[in-house]
Order: sequence, then C-alpha cells, then structure tokens
Amino acid sequence: MPKKSSGQPGAHERYWEKRVRSVAFRRNLAAAVTHELRALGRERVEDVVDARLVRRLIQDSDVTLVDRKVAADLVLEISRHLAARGRRTESSLIGLLDEKLVDDVDALLDEEAELSPHAQELIARMMQQEFVRRLFTDIIFTSIVSFYRKVNPLFGALTTRMLEEQIKNFIRLFMPAIQRQAAAFAVSSTNQRIAFDFTRSILRQLLDEPLAHYSAMVTPGQRKKSEAILRRAIGDEKLDARLRDVAATTWDALYRKIRHRQVGEILRVEKHAGWIAERGVEILLPALARPGIVRLIAAEAALAPPRRPPG
Repeated sequence: MPKKSSGQPGAHERYWEKRVRSVAFRRNLAAAVTHELRALGRERVEDVVDARLVRRLIQDSDVTLVDRKVAADLVLEISRHLAARGRRTESSLIGLLDEKLVDDVDALLDEEAELSPHAQELIARMMQQEFVRRLFTDIIFTSIVSFYRKVNPLFGALTTRMLEEQIKNFIRLFMPAIQRQAAAFAVSSTNQRIAFDFTRSILRQLLDEPLAHYSAMVTPGQRKKSEAILRRAIGDEKLDARLRDVAATTWDALYRKIRHRQVGEILRVEKHAGWIAERGVEILLPALARPGIVRLIAAEAALAPPRRPPG
C-alpha cells in the first residue's frame, strides 16, 4: 500500500522551493530565455503563432472573467487620478514632445492640402445639421438687429425684438439655400487655403494650451454624467460583442500581413533579448515560487528515471 502523506514537503519539494529562489536559478533561467528569444527572432510568425487560437481567445473568452463593476470603478479611479494630475500640470501638449517631433508637427500643419471628394461631402453634410441651421439663423438675426439699431436707434431694436420669431421664420425659409452656399464656399479651391489656415491655427492653439485648462473645461455635472455613461458602456454586452468582432477582424488583417515575416523583423527580440529575459524572469519567478507550482515541479522531477552510472 502507498504510504500516506505526512503533510510535510518531501526532499524534492524542499529542494525546488529553495532552488527557484536562488540567484543561480534566476541567472540560468534568464540565460535560457535569452537564448530562446534570439532563436525566436529568426522564426517566421506563422511557425510560432497559432492564428486560430488567438482568434478563439479574442472571440470566445468568458465575458464573466472580469467583474464589469470592478473594472468600471478602476477605470474611473484611474481617470480621476490622471485628471487631478492634469490640473496640476502647466505644460502644454506640445511641451511634452521633443523638439524634432514638434518640428515635424509644424511641418505637417504647414503643408499644402486639398480636400478630397469624401471630405467635401462630409462638410456638406455637416452644414445641413440643425446646430448649423440655428447658428446661421441667429447670426443673420443679430445682424438685422444691429442694422436696425443703427438706422433707427429709438425703435429699431424694439421692433426687431417684438418681431423676433416672425423674422427668424422668414430667415429659415432661405436657410437651405444659405447652407448650400456655405458648403460651396467652404469647399471651393479659393477658400480651402483659408479653411486650412483656420484649422491649423485651432490645432496649434489646442497644442499650446496648458493641460490644466483642459481639466477645468469639464464641470462636475458633466463629469458625473460622463462617468455614468462609461459605466453603462463597460457593462454593455452588445458593445462588448462588437469590440470582439473588431478585434478579431483586426487580428486577421494583421496576421495576413506578417505571417510570412520573421519575428525579428517586427520585434527586435535579438537586440533586446537580454533585457526582455531579465524583466520576464522578474515576473515569472514569483509564480514559480507558489507552493502549488513548486509541488508540481518537484513531483515531475521525482518521476524522472535515475541517471545510470557511466560505463
């Protein structure tokens, strides 16, 4: 009959418990991982990556794996922390970039550009929005009020205010034509340069704006509503399914592009193998030192046949 376990670790287990914590084991493991990474760099992606397995992991992983409420709490807590840091930061977005990248951004903004047909269609659709319609109506009405105020200081403003709704209704009759003219004005080749100059100045202003000012733009009420929307989004199963589909489609497209290339062409594993191995071992060793894993290693080592003496 097999002996009953005394509950005390055996010799193999005691050995491995001590061994995985030793400097020598850490050094040997890092050397082995470094060697494998350098060899991996010469392998083709399709020979070391199971594309179908990755796709199944994306599509079939259990949605209950992560507690959605806890995840939402963590995301919101991190966003609040980042917002608090932003409020204390006087640097601008452009100030966080190095000079060469700033020069590249400036060169990009200074390039001559031309609207594509799709961009022109987008502008035309934007001009048809209700917000633009109301904006143009108010601008025209304000102009009429200003004109009558100058022509007839005593009764001009009073009259236009009394007839405000009638005047705005009259303006709205011509609004579709005005919106079409505005869209044509914006996309005409003569005015595109003006539009691009305006866009560049806005982008530069946004890049030069201190980060603290962005945080101050959001009111407590808006932040509370945004957090409520984020909580619903994190718990939305339909959105989760859609994101999985997007991730799977992205993976398929990426794999088709890289499957025949060597891993080292994409990731510089050979050059950085030592650094990656050291960091990987730092993460791996605590897991290997877990009691259950130590027992498994010890039990597997005990199954190995004893070495035969030479000769």
